[in-house]
Amino acid sequence: MFLGYLFSQEYSILKIGDLIKFDYVNGHTRSINNKIALYLGERPIHRGDGKVVVNHAIAVVGNPWGGEHIIDAGLLRWANVVE
Repeated sequence: MFLGYLFSQEYSILKIGDLIKFDYVNGHTRSINNKIALYLGERPIHRGDGKVVVNHAIAVVGNPWGGEHIIDAGLLRWANVVE
């Protein structure tokens, strides 16, 4: 189930390729706190019991390790699209 968009905190539509800025989330999310990232879309996980868990992929700007971060949909409430 691919939606291609997601509503964020301010109800703006989040699309693949959008630049987003995270607010401070908490002490356990240092890799995204107050960071800018590129939204890469949904990354669903199909579990053995048939349930699909929809996670999301981002690429954090300036990340020295590169690659994508997989985050829970709940973290997107702290993300705002950069105009």
